[in-house]
Amino acid sequence: MEWHDWIRQSLPRTEIMRGGATVWAKGAQGLSGDTLGPVLHLHDGASEIFYFVSGMCRLEVGDRDEYFGPGDFILVPPGVPHNLWNAADEDLLVFWIVAPHRMGNKWRTQEITAEDMRRRASRTHIEPGAALPSDANIHSRLLEFQPGEDLSLETRLGQEAVIYISSGQAEIKVGKLSGRLQANEFVHVPVGTAFSVAAVEGPAAALLFEMPWED
Repeated sequence: MEWHDWIRQSLPRTEIMRGGATVWAKGAQGLSGDTLGPVLHLHDGASEIFYFVSGMCRLEVGDRDEYFGPGDFILVPPGVPHNLWNAADEDLLVFWIVAPHRMGNKWRTQEITAEDMRRRASRTHIEPGAALPSDANIHSRLLEFQPGEDLSLETRLGQEAVIYISSGQAEIKVGKLSGRLQANEFVHVPVGTAFSVAAVEGPAAALLFEMPWED
């Protein structure tokens, strides 16, 4: 995939969330636009998801190294130290979200304890029927559609969502706006907004992230 076009997609930064598409290009020293750099850190009171689109990643999670490839997905709960590296001689494409977005405390790099380092994250691989790890900050699920099937929902007050098309094509409606998204395109759904997803021209799958989540 041509990552120069992919990372031009953007998500707004709100009090509820921040995130988007990024790349650790071959030969680079870090992720594009990452002001922190490859430094072990954690998020107090906030969760983070990573969806690996292409390339190979080495992710430090506490005191362990884990490796991720295309289609892998991980939820890093609050207080879990982590640090991401490009593990291959190729471009690493990553989609990520942090929620909530704590403006005055985005991350912490100091006073990380031995107990913090023993904490773990949850991972899976995006494939038909996969259940994605979630928590109260980021509820993640894989939606699968055949042509003619759709899903209509609405974000609550104080809740936002992101729709990421993982395969196929889908017709997306967000409020009064509508359009067709291809695989690896995504869109933000603001607070208190009706939205729908429908497959077109064949089967489609989408990752739906809702922040925060209440049963």
